[in-house]
Amino acid sequence: MISSTTSRQVVDTVRRYGLALLAFALVLLVSFERYHSTVQQEQATTHTRFQLMAQEQIARLRERTDELFSHADVLQHYAGQGGSLDPQRFARLLMPMVAHNPEIASAGILRRHADGAPVEVLQVTGATRLTRGADFPNSEAYPDADDRRILLEALRNAPHTATGTATLPVATRDIGGTPADTFLIFAPVREDPDAPPGNQQDAAFLEIRLSRLIDAAFQPAINRDVNQSIGVEVLDATDEARTLLSSPGFRPAELTYADAVPMGNRRWLVIIVPDGPHYSLSPSADAGGQLFAGFSLAALIAFMVYVLQSRTEAIRHRVAEQTVALAEANDALGQYVNALGETNRLLENEVDKHARAEALLRETTSLQRAILDCAEYAIIYTDTAGIIRVLNPAAERLFGYRAEDVIGRDTPLIFYTAEDIAGLTLAGKPSGFAALAVEPLNGAADTPTGAADPREVTLRRRDGETFPANIVVSTVRDASRNVRGYLGIVADITQRRAAESRIRHLAHYDNLTSLPNRTLLNQHLTEVIEQAAVDQRRVAVLFTDLDRFKYVNDTLGHQAGDQLLLSVAQRLRGCVRDGDLVARTGGDEFVVVLSRLEHAGGAEEAAGRILTALARPFELCGQQFTVTPSIGIALYPNDGLDGEALIKNADAAMYLAKERGRNNFQFFDHGLSERYSERLELEARLRQALQAREFELYYQPQVDTLSGEIIGMEALIRWPQPDGSLIPPDKFIPIAEECGLIVPIGAWVLEEACRQNQAWIREGIARVPVGVNLSARQFDDKDLLDTIKSALDTAGLAPAYLDLELTESLVMRNPEHTRNLLVECKRLGLQLSVDDFGTGYSSLANLKRFPIDRLKIDRSFIKDIASEPDDATIAQTIVAMAHTLRLEVIAEGVETEAQLALLRRWRCDAYQGYLCSRPINAAAMTQMLRNLRASRLVSLTAL
Repeated sequence: MISSTTSRQVVDTVRRYGLALLAFALVLLVSFERYHSTVQQEQATTHTRFQLMAQEQIARLRERTDELFSHADVLQHYAGQGGSLDPQRFARLLMPMVAHNPEIASAGILRRHADGAPVEVLQVTGATRLTRGADFPNSEAYPDADDRRILLEALRNAPHTATGTATLPVATRDIGGTPADTFLIFAPVREDPDAPPGNQQDAAFLEIRLSRLIDAAFQPAINRDVNQSIGVEVLDATDEARTLLSSPGFRPAELTYADAVPMGNRRWLVIIVPDGPHYSLSPSADAGGQLFAGFSLAALIAFMVYVLQSRTEAIRHRVAEQTVALAEANDALGQYVNALGETNRLLENEVDKHARAEALLRETTSLQRAILDCAEYAIIYTDTAGIIRVLNPAAERLFGYRAEDVIGRDTPLIFYTAEDIAGLTLAGKPSGFAALAVEPLNGAADTPTGAADPREVTLRRRDGETFPANIVVSTVRDASRNVRGYLGIVADITQRRAAESRIRHLAHYDNLTSLPNRTLLNQHLTEVIEQAAVDQRRVAVLFTDLDRFKYVNDTLGHQAGDQLLLSVAQRLRGCVRDGDLVARTGGDEFVVVLSRLEHAGGAEEAAGRILTALARPFELCGQQFTVTPSIGIALYPNDGLDGEALIKNADAAMYLAKERGRNNFQFFDHGLSERYSERLELEARLRQALQAREFELYYQPQVDTLSGEIIGMEALIRWPQPDGSLIPPDKFIPIAEECGLIVPIGAWVLEEACRQNQAWIREGIARVPVGVNLSARQFDDKDLLDTIKSALDTAGLAPAYLDLELTESLVMRNPEHTRNLLVECKRLGLQLSVDDFGTGYSSLANLKRFPIDRLKIDRSFIKDIASEPDDATIAQTIVAMAHTLRLEVIAEGVETEAQLALLRRWRCDAYQGYLCSRPINAAAMTQMLRNLRASRLVSLTAL
């Protein structure tokens, strides 16, 4: 007995505290998860903001150093004019430069003695004073002998470089005698621009205060609010790491950004760390508040569970005790009946027992009331006439009535809607819950209470608001199986209905634009096609693809791309009628379904409205962008009898619209299916051709306009077929770009062009660069530089004999990325050309920012220069401006002597076209080069 009681107490304790602790642990776990997610998101945001700020500061330093080297170029060109230098003119040239750039301590020109010792001829200092001097570097300005040795070595090496060079920082003294760290930029002076490096005796120089340069670039960031300041450390990483400058108190931090800045022949490494709480990775007060709120909520829920569990246990124990007492009372009552003749003493005892039974009955009634008051669901009891007899507190809260206001009233008039009341009246059903209870139930008639299955109905609150509810109605019977009333248990399922609606929306609608997705599109197409078959009408499917969407994503980021898709979706919805459907099937693809069409003209009008709506610019990130659509149209029943066929054929028509210039619409015709199949077949054959190395390179020479000598060649890919024919590049290159094969094909072209050019150089029949065209996909490939290095190393070809040709539109697509990549290519020693110049969106003024060697004027400007004065003026202007920027010019597509004569008159450097030679394979080009070499040898022998 003791063991049973102890076990029951243990179970009660576990049930009371265990559930509360479990609820506390679950809520606390969810709170910790949310806290951890919030902290991670805050840290990611801080890291991104810091990187953007650091990139902006380092870009400012790059611009500052580029400006200094451009000043050195100005001095170099001035000194290269020859003759004696006019001090007054020289001072007027340099003083604005020194005044505009406070980091320039001095600037001047060095000339050498006959014995090779350098002499400082002219110098302008930061105080805008013009001086003459000698014995550079002198010990007064540069007291340390090692520093003077560094300067002399840099000066000796300067003539052997094509561009300016920079020295290591050295210690010097300014005019007031204050010590400072400076470095010098030397630019060799060439009186003859075509003279090779190494023959120069003079050099222009700039003396730069290192600390002022760094302050000028980073002071806006360092001096901002203390909470947002940064620390900067600059190292020279050319040979071995050497600290040049470090902010006070600089120390490594968890958030660190480093980037390399080219300084002529040297390479600086700039390290930026945050110096203040603005970029702290510590959790914010909001995150801590979330954690505290989660802990508080967990404690509150655990306490509530504990209280409810304790009340439930108390009620259960009380019911058990009262049940035992009631059983004892029944036994006593039986004994009382059997012992009716007992004595008065026994009668008094029985009366006392009867009194205790009545008290127990009252306690049971109180217990039932307590259970009703604690129940979470609304509980309503009615008699057989539908009159409310019991209404618990949960029902009061759910319906908004007080119990005393509704007890004694008919249930339909209170809780049911007007439509339900009318339905019940017309159906002749009983009132109240009886109307639900008398419906056929699954075995309800055999149960003691006649409990009905749960069902969903619409009920009404006191204020008239309706809500969905789940209701279970039980028939209450007495011991004789007579119906005494009906007990209804009601639960509000509004939140469950909302969740189900949300799930249905996610399954059928696009998450971003809220347009129907592919699933709902297919269902809608099936329905409208079935109706169209009955009505003998047409259905049109318009497959729409945005032409320049990838450019927006690459330029402004995916957030701007999402905003553009939302705007496009709104405009598309405004272009269709009620009953038509606009769906997003993925990416930048939209499908419009037009039903109930009398003729094909309705589809054409809708496509025209879409073109007009999307022609208006979109406002994205403070800039205006225009995207154009390509639209393909397929009609039911001509172009397909089901939705899948219509979408497929509209997609094929959309590709036809892209081929015909984009920003237009095209109807599907059955020849497109064959073309689409042919395209898929050609793509498969391309993959096989790449593996089998079936491609071949043709070469077209580039000829000097005056001497007629070959100065270069352009490598052009061809795809020979077994029957001897060639598939044109304009047919298979676009397919290769779309399916991603252009990157491995481009790598093969680089390897083959380098190998063939090295073979010609080894044979001694040619020593000119070979040009290789780069596509946009190749240019965006992060492994492009590694691919180029691999091709050069494998062939053993010097980088100067490889010329990379980029289209003008590709160069200007992302100027900052293009400039960085082209600088890396120039560091390798490659030649760089801009192909098809004049067809893009740039100008020579824009192109001067890039390290380009030559321009190739597009053949469209050369074709009619002999007959069209406007084309001649444009071509002549391009040649003159390019020469002003020291760029070589090659004219493409030269086919007549008249064109060549004009190019010679304009001093165009070279030409390329059928006048010299068509593109020929490597064997034919080898024979041509051998013949040219033999002709030159014969000419030399005759001399």
